[in-house]
Amino acid sequence: MPSLPARLADYYASQPLTMRALSTTRSNDGIEVNLPFQSPYDWRAIIGFYQSHSIPGVERVTDHVFARVFRLENTIGFVQVHAPDAKPRLKVRIVPADAQISLEVVKRIRKMFDLDCDPTLVEKRLGQLPLLETLCRRFPGLRLARGWDPFETAICAILGQLVSAEHRANLIGQLVSHYGAEIIDPSTAERTRLFPNAAVLARSDLGAVRTTAARREAIRDFSGRVLSGAISLDDGQDPAALRQALLATKGLGLWSAEYICLRAIGDTDAFPKTDLILKRVLDLHPDLNLERIRPWRSYAATYLWKAFAQALSGKKRETRMRLFYKEIESPVGKLKLVASANALVAVLWEYERPNRVKLVPLKLDRQHPILLETERQLGEYFAGGRTGFDLPLEPNGSEFQKKVWRALREIPFGETRSYRDLAKTVGSAKAVRAVGAANGKNPLSIIVPCHRVVGANGALTGFAGGLDVKEKLLAFEAGAASPKERGHS
Repeated sequence: MPSLPARLADYYASQPLTMRALSTTRSNDGIEVNLPFQSPYDWRAIIGFYQSHSIPGVERVTDHVFARVFRLENTIGFVQVHAPDAKPRLKVRIVPADAQISLEVVKRIRKMFDLDCDPTLVEKRLGQLPLLETLCRRFPGLRLARGWDPFETAICAILGQLVSAEHRANLIGQLVSHYGAEIIDPSTAERTRLFPNAAVLARSDLGAVRTTAARREAIRDFSGRVLSGAISLDDGQDPAALRQALLATKGLGLWSAEYICLRAIGDTDAFPKTDLILKRVLDLHPDLNLERIRPWRSYAATYLWKAFAQALSGKKRETRMRLFYKEIESPVGKLKLVASANALVAVLWEYERPNRVKLVPLKLDRQHPILLETERQLGEYFAGGRTGFDLPLEPNGSEFQKKVWRALREIPFGETRSYRDLAKTVGSAKAVRAVGAANGKNPLSIIVPCHRVVGANGALTGFAGGLDVKEKLLAFEAGAASPKERGHS
């Protein structure tokens, strides 16, 4: 019979080219395998996911190592995955050095750490949407994290519904410690436990898990359906069929069905749009057409979680109080772009009057996705390729001021309106002075085009960026709009 390294080499020879580079080393109690991947690869992001989603008593995760015990067939084993070294590869230690077991472990680790992903292909598809293009540049090499075992992953997802990460970990720990089979860890010779299998969970009352009765019932029903074959967690199945089977399970809704497809079987097109963070992102970016990037929406979810999870997971009032900025050069001078976690808050001039726009202290963030997108759209505007802006906006002002600012956005590119025209538009024909004051307080210069407001006789009036800049903007827009106005992108 061929040696284990030879069998592993034969296996990889039958796989795609990206998987073929392989080296193995035997030790006294196991084997070490180097598993290659295509760069870039964000190890910190994927190991961070496993740190926050580890299974207590089964998995041990640090900044540099993922480790866990397992049972495959009748063999108890241990696997340890180390961070990449100078080469694009993960170093994996497997105990015991059994040929069939090692082949299965290698397959699972490649799926868990998404080592067969072609990042160039994914980024090219995601790059069709400006926001995702920006995030791909900001976070190169993100991967789609999966669980070691689809059944384990699904159960953890069910327990993690609508609870904090800490509470989720406590519930999973209770499940493992009360219902998992006790074993000896091959790496430490200490007693530990495996994750309980479907047969155990289907017949248990799960009273030791301090969750709701509905959730315990969902775990039992799901486990029973896996045992009966009504739910298949094989990779080769039709994801749509799995979704339907999951939705027919007690206690499982749209979020659970999509999330299990994403994490358990690695469906690259799964997108749990009812997820709190993703829902808030979609509310902020209603024109984010994810249909254009099928079948890679799971990667879109990964990038959106990475970019927005921390900022959008808290209360809205808290996220508004955190402001970020970057400065950019433009044909009309240096601009300071300011954003909250949710939206663009201000576009300010370098030499404008101090405190014209009152803001909380700002933190420099040159890679903030909203600021990068604003910079991109402003670049298109000044290049003559954009006549309007498609950005989430969050200006701070009174209701009357916001009403005026909304009216400003209705003034067509290349045209002007008087203050009296603007007052009539907002339904306050006699409030010309109040409209003028609101116009002067507009925090979103250029984006909200207060430069398009002039005096009754067409004369230029006050402008935060200076009358020379206002004149340049109006001349630029008039020239760009003639003889035929371009539609904005």
